[in-house]
Amino acid sequence: MTAASTALPIKQVGLIFLILSALKYFLIPTYRSTDFDVHRNWLAITHHLPISEWYFDDVDGGTVHTLDYPPLFALFESFLSNNYITKALLRSGWLDERCLELLPDADNEPSDNCIKFHRCTVILSDVVLFIGAYLASTSIGKVLRDNNRPRKLTFLLIVTNPGLIMLDHVHFQYNGMMLGILLCSIACTINGTNHTMENDTTDQLGEEKSETKTCQSHQLWELGGAATFAALLAMKHLYLTLAPLYLCYLLRHHCFIVKKEISYKNYNNRKEKHQGEMKFCFSWKRFAILAVVTLVCFVGPFIPFLMRSNPIGQLEQMLKRLFPFGRGLVHDYWAANIWALYLFASRVATVAFRRIPIPDDIRSLVQPFIPFPEPTPGLVAIILLLGLVPTIIYAWKVGTSSLKRWWQLN
Repeated sequence: MTAASTALPIKQVGLIFLILSALKYFLIPTYRSTDFDVHRNWLAITHHLPISEWYFDDVDGGTVHTLDYPPLFALFESFLSNNYITKALLRSGWLDERCLELLPDADNEPSDNCIKFHRCTVILSDVVLFIGAYLASTSIGKVLRDNNRPRKLTFLLIVTNPGLIMLDHVHFQYNGMMLGILLCSIACTINGTNHTMENDTTDQLGEEKSETKTCQSHQLWELGGAATFAALLAMKHLYLTLAPLYLCYLLRHHCFIVKKEISYKNYNNRKEKHQGEMKFCFSWKRFAILAVVTLVCFVGPFIPFLMRSNPIGQLEQMLKRLFPFGRGLVHDYWAANIWALYLFASRVATVAFRRIPIPDDIRSLVQPFIPFPEPTPGLVAIILLLGLVPTIIYAWKVGTSSLKRWWQLN
């Protein structure tokens, strides 16, 4: 039974998409966060301003909803605000011009049709989520060949995730589309897991043989996974934390070739074949191709911005917007992360330090650390990298074990 035959039929996928889209449409009048205003302003920026001003505009200081996503997402917003359908809706009057106007935060209340239009772009963008979920769940068939249920269950759990539905279609985000791109990358990587490699077979008697198995299709799958993930980074830099895992896995699994030394010995006038030790050889050719593909997909969206009159200034402004270290690790009360707990503990310690009677000698020792010192960006980056070390090592081991498994089977 092949993976293709056990995957969800396309008609069922389409039906599920329509049912969930109807549910999401009913959520249009529900609560929306300030992220709605953020993305509405980004539509206005990309609709009215030249590309050279996208990362500089703040409506003359009247808004905090400035563009702070990477260039590929900015181009996606530009597509939403400048495509034929949007222009037709504006001409017909159904979509009001104010919806795409550059407005200050004090006067940016959207109309009902503006809300519908914007919500519907999220609903339609979930097509990418369905594609990614379909490809990823189907590729699981290469790992679980004897069981069909996990594939279908995986697909349904992804597309019906209640947290994702609330985050995108109530709170307002495009995380489903982002997750879909990530799943496409994962699917490509899984499909490339069982790729074949070149093997050099050397005869001890002096005869050299070369057993080369076709592996181009499997290498292309892995290159596709790297390219898709690079494009994802150009859409949302939050996924940068996954980059070391991709780097280590592909460096080990894609850029190394397994070579087997085979010897022949005569026993009773009969030549017998003996396999030698397995050797890993680094392929600079594969590494170069992987690097070029990744860089092209990641750097490509930056090129339209860097072709302006001041490319260095554009790049510096992008980095300031993408990594706003000046606003702190927790820039708002709803930004839930480990640093939010750190700052909460700092406030509790500060209150306790003021109200609880403490001996003077202990108070003098503790006082320099109350409130807790705010970690610097460099320290946070180091802590993050240290936290990723176990998973990076595991990614390398997974690539190694996959190569060994192939060597044993061949």
